Amino acid sequence: MAKRGHARTHGGESSRLQRRYSDLPGSGPGPAPDAAAGKAAPDAGRSKSPRSRNPARAMPIALVQEPPESRRTLDGATVAAGRPPGKISEVQLTKNFLAKEIEARSLKIYTVQQRLGVSPFNWTGEQHKLLIVSARLPFTVIFNEETGVVEYERDPFDTNILDLLASEPGGRFGSASLAQASPVLVGAPVVRRKSDGGLLTNIGEALQEQLDACLRADHNAVPVFPPPGRDIFSDWVIFPLFHYSLPSAETGLGIFDWEGYELVNSKFRDVVLKEYQRGDLVWINDYPLMLLPQQLRQERPDIPVGFYLHCVFPSPEVYRILPQREELLRGILSANIIGFHNFQYVQHFLTSCIHVLGLECTASGIEACEHAGGTHTKVITVPLGIRLEPYQALLNQRETRDRIRELRETFAGKKLLMAVDRLEEKKGIRHKIMAFHKFLQKAPHWAAECVYVQIVEPADEPAEEGESEPGEQQKLLQQVYQMVGEVNSTFGKIGHLPVHFLCQNVSRVDQLALCARASVMIDTPLRDVLPHSAYSYLFCQQEKECGVLILSEFSGSAQSLRAAALCVNPWDTNAFADAIQEALEMDPQDRIELHRYGRNHVTEYTLNHWAVNFLDELLTAKSECESERLQIPPPLDHDKPVSAMRKAGRRVLILGFAGTLMPHSTRMNSGIFPRLPSVLLSNLQVIAEDPNTDLLVLSSLPRDTLAHILANVPCWIIAEGGICYREPEGTSWCSSVEKRDTDEWLGPVKEIMEYFAARTPGSKVMEMESSVSWLYQKTQGDHAAIQSKDLLIHLWAGPLQSAPAEVAIEKDAVNVKPTGVSKAQQLERLLQQICYEEDGDGEKPSKKWLPGNTLVLCVGDFLMRDEDIFVTVQKFFEPEGSERPKPASTPDTDRWDQVITEREPHWTEDMNLEANSMSLGTGYTFLSQLERDQRDEEGLFGLHKSPLESVFADATALPKKVPSEPDLQGATEPDGLVGDSPPFPSNEDDVHGLPLVFTCTVSRKPTRAAHHLSDTNDVAFLIAKLARELRQAKQVSE
Repeated sequence: MAKRGHARTHGGESSRLQRRYSDLPGSGPGPAPDAAAGKAAPDAGRSKSPRSRNPARAMPIALVQEPPESRRTLDGATVAAGRPPGKISEVQLTKNFLAKEIEARSLKIYTVQQRLGVSPFNWTGEQHKLLIVSARLPFTVIFNEETGVVEYERDPFDTNILDLLASEPGGRFGSASLAQASPVLVGAPVVRRKSDGGLLTNIGEALQEQLDACLRADHNAVPVFPPPGRDIFSDWVIFPLFHYSLPSAETGLGIFDWEGYELVNSKFRDVVLKEYQRGDLVWINDYPLMLLPQQLRQERPDIPVGFYLHCVFPSPEVYRILPQREELLRGILSANIIGFHNFQYVQHFLTSCIHVLGLECTASGIEACEHAGGTHTKVITVPLGIRLEPYQALLNQRETRDRIRELRETFAGKKLLMAVDRLEEKKGIRHKIMAFHKFLQKAPHWAAECVYVQIVEPADEPAEEGESEPGEQQKLLQQVYQMVGEVNSTFGKIGHLPVHFLCQNVSRVDQLALCARASVMIDTPLRDVLPHSAYSYLFCQQEKECGVLILSEFSGSAQSLRAAALCVNPWDTNAFADAIQEALEMDPQDRIELHRYGRNHVTEYTLNHWAVNFLDELLTAKSECESERLQIPPPLDHDKPVSAMRKAGRRVLILGFAGTLMPHSTRMNSGIFPRLPSVLLSNLQVIAEDPNTDLLVLSSLPRDTLAHILANVPCWIIAEGGICYREPEGTSWCSSVEKRDTDEWLGPVKEIMEYFAARTPGSKVMEMESSVSWLYQKTQGDHAAIQSKDLLIHLWAGPLQSAPAEVAIEKDAVNVKPTGVSKAQQLERLLQQICYEEDGDGEKPSKKWLPGNTLVLCVGDFLMRDEDIFVTVQKFFEPEGSERPKPASTPDTDRWDQVITEREPHWTEDMNLEANSMSLGTGYTFLSQLERDQRDEEGLFGLHKSPLESVFADATALPKKVPSEPDLQGATEPDGLVGDSPPFPSNEDDVHGLPLVFTCTVSRKPTRAAHHLSDTNDVAFLIAKLARELRQAKQVSE
């Protein structure tokens, strides 16, 4: 199948830049590869469907800088910047080889730095690249097969991101954070033969090398050469479906090349990774590259990636039609930040993530998960615009002013209506003519007083294979001709026709002259992102005689321009006709007010504004994600906290409940209070009763349930997800939420949950004082998953749309609680009570620092949204004004290696680096997959087994219940893991007098904690060891 689309020539508007490389391979004459024929046509600067769009224009992607004016040849006098694009010397090859080795070693160091809490890399400190990746480079390459000369054609109205950034005030890039960027374009070049304008689809290796040298020297662009004919999935499936063009029964979706789409993205991945160096930024653009963020993240977990979708994102019901719906979502969710043109597209995207992947969404994006590479994915709205400078320059030309005067004379005494569209169904051309026809039927006196000029730019492509003549565009054109003839034959007369229909390429000068003269602009696409015609119309109009814009409700800018236009539903012909009449008869003052708002919006939200804002957001998201990134930590060696427990003068133990003290599988919604095993309760009681130990238990369960389960344990309890707490010796509960704060939404939310509970067998609603939960642990899995997603949609679209409440997706539960309430916040308040003391004068409390031999242990299987508990604990115990050398929970390299050597003699630093990056990518590959699997079975590579599991010959023989004290003794003493354990390595925090802090999650998973325990049994073993140390210490003191 031929590649779709053809480049357009712009005559005097194009810049033709010549570079001659006659000595390069492939520069001489030779047979021309096959190409799809096509004629050149001007570009109106609007979005195009892939069936007719200019492949040289990857909207809106960058062109870097104009090449020097001098002609550089290898056989002439001048050479490009002292580096000829000829053969690479042996020295250069050696440097390239060493660069890869250095990069690999730097990556190891960077991974260790991340685990040791080293501050994030400063992107602005030195020169780095900004890789701007798009499916096509924003210019056309013209290749002369006879002479080997390479020329370029570009339209000044096409987007040039680098010019946009450079034109912003305040520096080269208009943003201080981008001042050190060295932009590089990455994309597939559109290459045409100079002889006949034919598209070169099969570019040989010799010509690829020549183009690579030319593009790097002239435009700082890196070409990508994807396999030809393998991009039809994006053009024939994604683009139409995103614009609500559903597949027919004849075509379907399964016949298109999904493997080709993956292959094209993989080709881009290889080129980007070859260019990328640590500290660079990657900006990926549009739907042809939706898999690229994930592919990059798999190879380089630390890579900062931004993704911007330039087209419509459809509603979830339409998006779910795609067979590859999950793969595409996972692909772009690996970006640090995802940008859309308007808020509606953001809502569609987030809702699709809920429906398709079941992810937890917040107001700012997607919670940290494996699909997001272990980080929070920020989803933002950054509206597109137009670049004003080319329009202003063209309006100032004498030719344009003369053309405006001619139009005024030609249509003197008549109102002029205009529309400019591509010949595409989604542009709604037939709907416009039907509405104009209806308008003339309602107001026939306007037939002689107005003229409607409809310009249609024809598709300049031949019929594709499998398409019947005359093709879809020709069928649409015949229908439009028939409708125009009917209007003119009914309301026209000699010397005047109400509709002027032009199916031709109209020059840019004529288009802008029409925009400046027209009284009404009709821009009503059925689906589109940015109405370029509407923006250019608002900019070209003069306030003293301004016109009126009629805009489609389904345009991507309808939300932004609603106060500047008459918004209509193109399918409502009667209302559309009334809008045309209203626009023609509108009061001049009302027209001025509409125009003033629209022009202010167009001049403020330009492409310059868009580019700088998105890059600033990407830099912010990059720095946030560097501190957030989740990794799989090594297992907690029980000897460390046990030894610290033995020596500590003060102890703070923070424990989760579900998944930590009690397995998640325990039935919590049966109406019968679950019970902890007596041995575990006894050990907790010993720890809580110690006068030098503070025990805190955190849970989302109701307060009554926790009070009953922990009745004999004098500990601090945080219940209901942080809403309330109870002191160790207290009987009453303290709440951090006033009841009046929940009156607005608690009742409606409960009503919706009860509605779903009645229709979901096995589920129930649990109401607490300030929150309410829908529990579906006993419900059939697939049915519960569907119902929970629908419940979220109803909640966010209903009572929680503007209420001060948030949704927490928990294990087999959906919980709604007040905004700003969390376990971490409540924990920090309680830690202040424990570790702060009031001054004698009643002044602000000061921190009562614990001695250097203090143990702080935080263990919990928390939800991703509650992982900030680990960060809160670590930061809380850092004294003000001091610089902790390294977090105590994150071992330094010497101690780390020492402990690892004691536990696993053959464990190496490379293995540790590999283990901590396995969940995020495959870039650090030191062993084969078979070796990795074999070692992981032994618990050596993934470190997923606890230290006690090596005692048992068969891992499946581990006790499924919480072990008793005899089990503990039998498991630990024989191998000397506790009784004869080596002395705990000296901690650097002891020297500085800081508490020794351990943060630990339960199960092997990406987390913000520094260690992990294998399961609740492992937690029970650790608690039993800690309790035994206290018992032994008590016996010694007695």
